[in-house]
Amino acid sequence: MELSPVVNALISSFEEQKQYTKEGVHPSVSGTVSLLAVLYEKARNAVEFRAEHLVRRAAIERILKRRIILNGGSSTIAENLILELLWAKYIDSALVDDDKIAELQHIIERYLTLKHHVFSEVSHKDGVSWESMLGLASSEIEETLVSARRREALTNFFYQAIRPKIQLPQADERFVNIQTYIAIERAYNQADQALLLFHLMKMIQPEWFTLAAHDAPAHANELLTNLSLVSRNLGDPIGEPLSRFVRKHSPPFLLVRDFFLEVADPRSVIDKPEEFEKKLTELASIRYQEIGVKVRRAMIRSIIYIFLTKMIFAFALEAPFDYYIAKRISYLSLAINTLFPPILLFLVAGFISIPGADNTKRLIGRITKIFYHFDELKEEIDVFSTDKQIRRPILMAVFSLFYLATFLISFGLISFMLTKLEFSIASQLIFVFFVTLVSFFAYRIRASAKEYDMGDRQGFLSPMVDFFFLPVLRVGHILSREIAKINIFIFLFDFILEAPLKVIFEVAEEWIRFVRTKKDEII
Repeated sequence: MELSPVVNALISSFEEQKQYTKEGVHPSVSGTVSLLAVLYEKARNAVEFRAEHLVRRAAIERILKRRIILNGGSSTIAENLILELLWAKYIDSALVDDDKIAELQHIIERYLTLKHHVFSEVSHKDGVSWESMLGLASSEIEETLVSARRREALTNFFYQAIRPKIQLPQADERFVNIQTYIAIERAYNQADQALLLFHLMKMIQPEWFTLAAHDAPAHANELLTNLSLVSRNLGDPIGEPLSRFVRKHSPPFLLVRDFFLEVADPRSVIDKPEEFEKKLTELASIRYQEIGVKVRRAMIRSIIYIFLTKMIFAFALEAPFDYYIAKRISYLSLAINTLFPPILLFLVAGFISIPGADNTKRLIGRITKIFYHFDELKEEIDVFSTDKQIRRPILMAVFSLFYLATFLISFGLISFMLTKLEFSIASQLIFVFFVTLVSFFAYRIRASAKEYDMGDRQGFLSPMVDFFFLPVLRVGHILSREIAKINIFIFLFDFILEAPLKVIFEVAEEWIRFVRTKKDEII
């Protein structure tokens, strides 16, 4: 069966041989120090809710930021960065040798030169912050350590399939291309802001990532201009609805990604449609069974994150308010505010149905069409367009007013019930705070558990429940986004604990290495 050039290009990218083990001397670390570092990283990551595939890049940025503050323009930043990544088991030592460390040092020096010439006296320049540059640097470092070639091939494949469906007649083609790519990165790859900046800059100004440090100042203005352009595109209003459209089309491409990452010889399987369908069915079944484990892990992480970063802080306000202003402590409100959030999270996110055979059949049917009839995708009528006319505008206006009224109804009912339970104002605010926040996290968990679901299954009363639940989710979304910026535990870990702790780790590492050397001399 003849395959489309786009499909052949994807298969070919996985047939190319890749050298995983670097030649030369590989750094090694003490197992004892590594164990302590892993425990520290688990504790540190618990206070910042982040997708697991983004943790390593965030760790690189955090380490890089601290090392630059403490060591300035030191020529050993890359070596120390690698050491810390090996301690925490973020990378394997087989990926690193002296040449790789030297390459990373060149990357770091390029950004340090930029900092000296542009950000030495200011933290922002032309709307671009030094924090953004650290995100760009950490993304480049991660990709230098761990190749993203296969990730890029899968992203490009999805882009080629979905791009003909994006129709924005009033926009120029470059804008549509950028917005489509951003939507895929957000919905399919779940990339954060730093990775989005990095991947877009690789397309817009690829020469920046090949410059020597002394050439960086000459390209600084162009870099800042392009970063400002990218930031404006990331904040464009079209991004949210377009991401929803892309997310709706993601399930078959997620299973395609699983197939290519797990099958050693994809072409030989794809050339046999029956074997291809059998393998896809097997992979889908495995992913369905993993949903329960994934949901439980996400629930535990959410509860720990909310408790550590928000609950302690909130109760530190509730108890003093009740004691000094209300002149009484309501143990009922304290108990409800303590127990209700995790119970609500369990009730909302804990009961999730697993997709069945019908969903698998639809998944495989869609994937086989993508692979064996790729050129027919552009003829499909399921398109994204901003030109769709609003039907019955008067009725839509009435619905919008009713939607606004649900905010008053939903939170009015909550306030009424809490008042009946003799909650103080502080206790009511804390209850609403956690109910909205937990509801939003539960919604995210449910959404992630349905990533392979081809249909939006709803019960008879689901639309009505969703309508009155939307205000709670909306407030939770806002609180999650804004209050994440105020996290005292991140400050505690990053600026008080981490620096001295890593110094202790370094001393311990050198001591263990010294003892090992003396022992070898005796033997």
